[in-house]
Amino acid sequence: MTVCRFSGNADMYGLGIRLGYYLQWYGGVLAAWIAPTEVNPFRFSIDLFVAATFLALIILTAQDVDSLQPVETYIVLLLMFGAYLALVPIYFWRLLTCCDPFWDPSRWPRVRPSALASNLSFIMLIGVLIYQYWFWFNRVPDLDRLGCQQYGFFFGQLRLNSTALIVINALVYVFLGLVAVYILILKFRYMVGFPDPSESRPKRQISRRRKAAHIALLQNMDSWFKLLTAIAVTVAVEVTIDWNEIENVNSLDSAGQTIPFIIGLGLVVRIFYVYWFKYGGDDDDTDSYNSYRSHYEGGPLPDREIPPLRMQIPMQQGHRPVPVRDLPRMSHRR
Repeated sequence: MTVCRFSGNADMYGLGIRLGYYLQWYGGVLAAWIAPTEVNPFRFSIDLFVAATFLALIILTAQDVDSLQPVETYIVLLLMFGAYLALVPIYFWRLLTCCDPFWDPSRWPRVRPSALASNLSFIMLIGVLIYQYWFWFNRVPDLDRLGCQQYGFFFGQLRLNSTALIVINALVYVFLGLVAVYILILKFRYMVGFPDPSESRPKRQISRRRKAAHIALLQNMDSWFKLLTAIAVTVAVEVTIDWNEIENVNSLDSAGQTIPFIIGLGLVVRIFYVYWFKYGGDDDDTDSYNSYRSHYEGGPLPDREIPPLRMQIPMQQGHRPVPVRDLPRMSHRR
């Protein structure tokens, strides 16, 4: 059976929009390593991109459910859900470790998100999940009536309406739905005053140096989970467009494509600007800033009893943190 060739909707997933998403995914991971002050702006920008895309998708669906081909909606959902799909390997790893907080890679973020940003992102996650359920159980079966094929991705080419791809995606999003319910339960427990369940677990008695190395390992695991997820989603989107021979979605010849591309590119360029001119290209300074943020802005999530990576002197307004190792030299000058 032939492929359903058609002209794609560049306003929803054109090249500039796709590049805008990709640059923000990879830039967010890079910023956590070399310019942590830029992490929260990336989080906010991605949430705005997702919210704007989701609003446009809801409007198109409400106006005419057939305004987008099923494979087009599939591509848009991949772009919107790309940042959230990193929860799958993170929570799968947590299951493998029996939900032991000692091995939870999300408990020591390099930069802690604000409560407002976390809640808004969680609301978006719930909204897109609900749409995902409708799409896979209601919209995708409509392909059975067409006389051509549309293809999706799961580490290979599969028919979008094949049982295998529907079951795989259903399992992924049901798993994320259970994760969302679990997070809601934890939020409710916190609101009514119950202690965090992780606090009842016995604390491991290890040296400060081993704790610092362990926290660094968890932070790197979290970053690698996000990076590998971003790579997988990028490949999925691009090969899906190629397999379905979608036309007119691979150019930057309009404002609707150049604007999101320039926004994403500008955010990534700013990472390097901040790294070289604020941190001076010194990795040690970046580590010091991470330690400062972790210690003075809330510590681990949610366990707050693990000591920081490196002790710091609280920085004054307009000054950078001073590592403890520099104090003898400064005292001698006085």
